[in-house]
Amino acid sequence: MWPVYRLFFQVHLPTLLEEVPLRIRETMWYQHNGALAHFSNPVYAVIANTYGHRWIGRGGPVNWPARSQDFTPLDVFLKGDMEALVYLTSVDS
Repeated sequence: MWPVYRLFFQVHLPTLLEEVPLRIRETMWYQHNGALAHFSNPVYAVIANTYGHRWIGRGGPVNWPARSQDFTPLDVFLKGDMEALVYLTSVDS
C-alpha cells in the first residue's frame, strides 16, 4: 500500500496545492495519521523531504497527541463548536 501513498505525496499533493500561495505552502504542516498502511520508512522519507520538521505523526518530529488515536485536533475543534451550538438552546424536557 505504501507505494500508492508515496505516489500521493510525489504526484497528487503537489497538483492539489498548486493554487495555494507559496508563502502559505512554506508554512503548512502535514498531519500524518500513522495508519499501518501508511507506516513505513519510504513514506516517512518522502514526508520528511516534503515537510522537513513540519509534520505531526507517529515517529515524526512532533508526535501524535497522546490518547487521541481516533481524534485529530480538527475533530476536537469541531466537537467544541458543535457542542456550543447544541447547548445554545435549552431543553425543557
